[in-house]
Amino acid sequence: MKERMFTAVLLAATALVSPAAAADLVIKIGTVVSGDHPENVGAREIERLIEERSNGDIDVRIFTDSQLGNQREMVEQLRSGTLEMTWVTTGFFGSWVPELGALEIGYLFKDREHAFRAFGGELGEEVASRVNEHGVHLLGYFEAGMRHLTNSKRPVATPEDLAGLKIRTPKSTYHLRTLEMMGANATPMAFNELYTAMEQGVVDGQENPLSNIYNAKFSEVNDYLSLTGHLHLTHMVLYSDELWQKLTPEQQEIIHGAVQDAQQVQRDKVAADDASLLDELAAEGMTITEPDRDAFAAKVAPLRDDAIAEFGDTVVEWFEVIDNVRDEG
Repeated sequence: MKERMFTAVLLAATALVSPAAAADLVIKIGTVVSGDHPENVGAREIERLIEERSNGDIDVRIFTDSQLGNQREMVEQLRSGTLEMTWVTTGFFGSWVPELGALEIGYLFKDREHAFRAFGGELGEEVASRVNEHGVHLLGYFEAGMRHLTNSKRPVATPEDLAGLKIRTPKSTYHLRTLEMMGANATPMAFNELYTAMEQGVVDGQENPLSNIYNAKFSEVNDYLSLTGHLHLTHMVLYSDELWQKLTPEQQEIIHGAVQDAQQVQRDKVAADDASLLDELAAEGMTITEPDRDAFAAKVAPLRDDAIAEFGDTVVEWFEVIDNVRDEG
């Protein structure tokens, strides 16, 4: 009787084990944004492709909304081998590779296609070679998107309109300096702290792609949206190098291929959001203005010379590569 009871319990327990428990490898992906955000659309495509191509031998688990920490914390988890995958912008990684900050100088890229051409070629290869020396393995590039300004005080059409406005930026030197040169009082802050900071009046506004503005519900705390288009940012999709080296060549091929193929799905979602969200944000009560971008670009232009003075020939070459593909297509 006892033997039959033990067998029954064992069979019941076995039936409760999920397919994920049988996977040879579990990959955790951490993001700081909400589930419907284009970043997580890309994450889910990575998940789908990896699990399909590995026949279930690799289980991918996505953690959104800063569940695993803020961006800096997750990069450190990659470097220490406790998290498999996340992504940050090139400039954010400037804490480890300072010259990457120069890629977040305002108005460096004309539009999204210009950025795709640059990172899809020589620039992307050069960035990967530098990033991979710091405990991570770069697998591909997601689109972080074209950034615009919002605030709770007034419409912004000229650099003069930004005077006195406290605008949150990421903790990236040349990103922050871009907003300063545009006329704002730039304030670095983690993204997951931003809504509350605007709600409480700690900062007057922020700058982000339309998808971030919409999904984070910033229209609840900011009334004004200005389509400055001052920065187009690129996310580097990163894997822990310590954990990457433990993978089999077959696993590496599956993961790398999935990221490469997910890039277009993620970028398509950004484009779809950019095409539709202005109407949504207007319906939520935001006042939308189209500012004089040339006036802002002129204010920011000296930052190129500052970056060259700081980093020398490296960024001279990067700027040349970027400029040379500006009008290709």
